[in-house]
Amino acid sequence: MKKKTQSQLKKELDRVFSIYIRAKFPKVCYTCGGRGKTLQCGHFISRIYLATRWSEDNCRPQCVGCNLWGDGKPLDFEENLKKELGSKKVETMKKSRHQILKLTPSWYEEKIAYYKGLLELST
Repeated sequence: MKKKTQSQLKKELDRVFSIYIRAKFPKVCYTCGGRGKTLQCGHFISRIYLATRWSEDNCRPQCVGCNLWGDGKPLDFEENLKKELGSKKVETMKKSRHQILKLTPSWYEEKIAYYKGLLELST
C-alpha cells in the first residue's frame, strides 16, 4: 500500500478531528445557538495556525452561516469561550498560536489514530 503524503495525512486528521468535535459537543451552533442546522468544526483561532488547529479548546461546532458566511463570528466565539474556559486560558491560547511546529507523518498518524479511537469509544 502506498504511503500517504503529509498533505493527505493533514486532510485526514482535519476530517477525523472535525467529526470528533461535532460528536463531543452539543448539537448546537456555538455562536448563534441554532439547532437542527448542518454543523461544521469551527475554529476560534484560524486553521492557518498549526499550533492551535487541532486544539479541542479552540474548536466548537458551528453552523455554516456562522462559520463560513460569518467568518467564524470571532467576537461571539471568543466571548463564549471566555465564559466556558476563562479569560486566562483564552489569552494563553491566542499567544500559543505562533508556536512553530515541525510535524512529521508519524505525528499525523498518531493523532488520526487517537481521534478515531475516541470516536469508537463514543459509539
